[in-house]
Amino acid sequence: MKSIVLTDSTSDLESGQADAIGLRVIPLTVRFDGRDWLDHHELGSDELFRRVEAGADMPVTAPPTVQTYRDTLDDLLQRHDHVFAVHLSSRLSDTHAHATEAALAFPGRVTVHDSWQSAAGLALQAERAARLLRDGVPATQVAAALTTLRPQATTRMCLNTLRYLQRGGRIGGAAALLGGLLNLKPILGLREGRVEACARTVGAGRALNHMTEQLRTCAASLPQGRVAFFHNGAPDNVDALRFEARRLGVQESMTLSLGTVLSAHSGPGVFGFSFEPAHVWQNFRAY
Repeated sequence: MKSIVLTDSTSDLESGQADAIGLRVIPLTVRFDGRDWLDHHELGSDELFRRVEAGADMPVTAPPTVQTYRDTLDDLLQRHDHVFAVHLSSRLSDTHAHATEAALAFPGRVTVHDSWQSAAGLALQAERAARLLRDGVPATQVAAALTTLRPQATTRMCLNTLRYLQRGGRIGGAAALLGGLLNLKPILGLREGRVEACARTVGAGRALNHMTEQLRTCAASLPQGRVAFFHNGAPDNVDALRFEARRLGVQESMTLSLGTVLSAHSGPGVFGFSFEPAHVWQNFRAY
């Protein structure tokens, strides 16, 4: 059966990367400056930051509508027997819910998987799904393998500023002001699909040291692992993490640039990584 993987733009896979993997990407939307922009297609994060700093209102992000999703599935199923959809955590967005509703129009032909991830963690799961389906693994077994993998994956992200959390209403102005005065760099992670605070570091140097130590911890606890990196305007920090990953002998899968949806929530200067098992064992078989 000919299958294809569909993921969303918070995987931050560029078109060339998606084509190389052999999957398709449906974009989320950023409502900003009087119009809707398609993530990764119509507005870059640098331009978004420039407009916000110039006084534009904070952007609002939105998932693909059910109808948009239904139209995308209809198009893909003209050329494929089955669509395996891997999406941003359902605890962070309605993308998974909209995909599930749209799939009802195509009974038995669409599998929808909640990754519990975003950015690089989502991209890694989508890539694994595409590879397994290409190798002839049935969609039910692919879904089981990804579900087994979810609690074993680790994502860490360092914010450079608290201003975007404050402007988006996620923290108070006093907390953002204090964070700026103290030069705090929060370290965030994902746990069962929800964002959680992992640490607060002071200064860029200590933040990079903490992230490097987190990578070492992942490599020690999961020697047969693989890692993907992401950032929006922090290439030197990612290069430092990539150097450490090579030193540790960790398999590097990809490096991604954050699109406008995730950047709208996190602000500029973000960097991070997602770490997961290179192989997942299910019923005595490696996936």
